Amino acid sequence: MGSHLVDGFSQAGHDVRCLVRSKARRGWLEDKRVELVEGDCTQPDTLIPAVRNVDVVVHAAGVTWTAKRSRFFQVNAVGTHNLLKICAEHAPDLTRFVFISSQAAAGPARNGRALTERDIPRPISPYGESKLLAENHVAAYGRRFPCIILRPSTVYGPRDRNFLPYVRMVKRGFLLELGPGRRVASLCHVADLVSCALAAASSQVPSGSVYFVADEDPYAWREVEQGVCAALDVNPQRVTVPKWSLQAFASVGQLYGLLTDRPVRINTARAAELLEKRWICDATKMTKELGFTSSMELTRGLQQLVRWYQQQYWL
Repeated sequence: MGSHLVDGFSQAGHDVRCLVRSKARRGWLEDKRVELVEGDCTQPDTLIPAVRNVDVVVHAAGVTWTAKRSRFFQVNAVGTHNLLKICAEHAPDLTRFVFISSQAAAGPARNGRALTERDIPRPISPYGESKLLAENHVAAYGRRFPCIILRPSTVYGPRDRNFLPYVRMVKRGFLLELGPGRRVASLCHVADLVSCALAAASSQVPSGSVYFVADEDPYAWREVEQGVCAALDVNPQRVTVPKWSLQAFASVGQLYGLLTDRPVRINTARAAELLEKRWICDATKMTKELGFTSSMELTRGLQQLVRWYQQQYWL
């Protein structure tokens, strides 16, 4: 996501400074016209050079996969607080702090309707809990300089590895049905998230405002399946995975992660998220107050994603 934000803000005419943990590992920032500053959000003093003389901070750094619960809070919550504190002390001209949170901070939808920003957050994973705590830190500093919180739904697009295992599974000929019931989800293409961040950075909305970022309407997961199948030109077999089976597999993954201190794709927290059937949110407030509406059509976005995977020889 970070490299997409760099691209978007650069193309919009902004001079971009990017905080990286190592200049030697530039990743998708290779050959881009961007100033790189080495630092780590868990080490406050290293953040000072990154924020000096900046007008806007877009904070998208965070941990999404880790074996230890404490690591989520150390990076996502404490790291955010560190950055906010350094901004307050060393960025006197700051006009906007944009925090990229997650729908996980709010949790899944309840009572059969999409979540809105008025609903009380109920995260169901350590990742979601850590992002919600980070949101609280942002809201507290919103009294000192203008802050805005974006909660993107499931983000997909080029350079993303989170969708890769799913696309690989479909290519191998399998569609997994996890537990009983049909799944519905809100999605957001990474290009739309970048456009929304640009809108937020220049907006005049009240400090502390929170916005879900998603396509206008949620999707039945069957629509996502059909889009991926069409992009891959495959007709896979549907396999039902019982709830107990997923939970047992997740427990093994949890134990492996704790014993090896290595992140795993499936653990008990991730299984709980996968078994929730309504990860949907209402993006009306985003459209009304930020003047932004997602424009990437799902089928086109999934075709772009699959084609990019193929070009990178990831499939």
